[in-house]
Amino acid sequence: MLLYCSPRSPFVRKVMIFAHETGLAPRIECVRTVVAADRPHVGLMQENPLSKLPTLLLDDHTAIFDSRVICEYLDTLHDRRKLFPV
Repeated sequence: MLLYCSPRSPFVRKVMIFAHETGLAPRIECVRTVVAADRPHVGLMQENPLSKLPTLLLDDHTAIFDSRVICEYLDTLHDRRKLFPV
């Protein structure tokens, strides 16, 4: 999985903390991405037309964005105790 990220984003940090807590961090490759309201990132816009971080790109090229949605998806990928209640 590929995560478009910026260390300045609290939402990216949320996803990365979640990934570490669930043991999924080694499966995620982080790509540092600079986005600005006046200069959207062209590569990111191809995956996420909103050009927002974080964006998780799956192996089948499905893009998931919004930190909560990404975390809920990641919660389905591990065998540990689920962090999102049923």
